[in-house]
Amino acid sequence: MGHARIQTWLVAGLLVTAVASAGERGTPAQAQALLDRAVALVQSEGEEKALAIFNDRQGPFVDRDLYVFCWGPEYKITAHVDVGMRGVDVATLKDPDGKQIGREMIEIAKRGGGSLEYRWVNPVSKQVEDKISFLKPAGGQVCGVGAYR
Repeated sequence: MGHARIQTWLVAGLLVTAVASAGERGTPAQAQALLDRAVALVQSEGEEKALAIFNDRQGPFVDRDLYVFCWGPEYKITAHVDVGMRGVDVATLKDPDGKQIGREMIEIAKRGGGSLEYRWVNPVSKQVEDKISFLKPAGGQVCGVGAYR
């Protein structure tokens, strides 16, 4: 095989890899849609049932690197894909760069919702990546879904 043909195969392989990687990530629009579904579930089924569904790693609210996280009125995390995060005081959360994201999330929630950009470990890649999370009140909970960039 000639060098030109090898280079063509390499470039084609890299393009396929890039497309596959992009498809493995949720988009910000998909994160917002998942959050809307989560809020609707809390409203229709109640907090207890909704939180159990959100915490099911094989359930309909975990999609690639998208997942629902919530916290209750005492600021303790009630839903998260990482079991070790459940029960953590959201006010204490900092990203790997020291940004006090928990306090910022609480302030966003007090304003009725919004978004926050920060860095966090992607559960699929296991790497710290840039992320944007969208937050909304849902009954007595505040829930969010973020997309990694």
